[in-house]
Amino acid sequence: MAVVLAQLSSLAWPFVMRAIGLVFVPNSVRLAVLRVFGAEIGRGVLMRPRVRVTSPARLVIGADSWIGEAVTLDSAGSIRIGANVVVSQAAALRCPADTRGELVVEDGAWIALRARVIGPVTIGRRAVVGAAAVASRDVAPGTVVVASVITDDSDPDIAGPDL
Repeated sequence: MAVVLAQLSSLAWPFVMRAIGLVFVPNSVRLAVLRVFGAEIGRGVLMRPRVRVTSPARLVIGADSWIGEAVTLDSAGSIRIGANVVVSQAAALRCPADTRGELVVEDGAWIALRARVIGPVTIGRRAVVGAAAVASRDVAPGTVVVASVITDDSDPDIAGPDL
């Protein structure tokens, strides 16, 4: 019986996720539905609209964390987000199912706008993964990871002097 319920749950989840992701659905309803489908969510969590969760049964979010609009939590593996964490708009946390370990974001960390965290990694306590940065390795506590800047060498005003 439990296996049948688990299969029905996994089949129904994509449809339920689309419905709770709508703008007019209150945060409390979003969180309650995620809990029904197996997510562990602490008190005071704010989850903005259009958040995409692939497998709520493999998701843990600590107290007072904030998940921004259009965030992707691809928890085919396992994702554990600590307390007082900010995951900004359009960021993505992806932990593939075929990997060992889990993706961990420790207390007080910040995953900034459009940042990507990939694989079974640990983002340390109070670490920052900056806007548009990609973290595919462990990030030490208190560390700031920034995205690389790409410039156009064809414009002499941008490229600077020849060395």
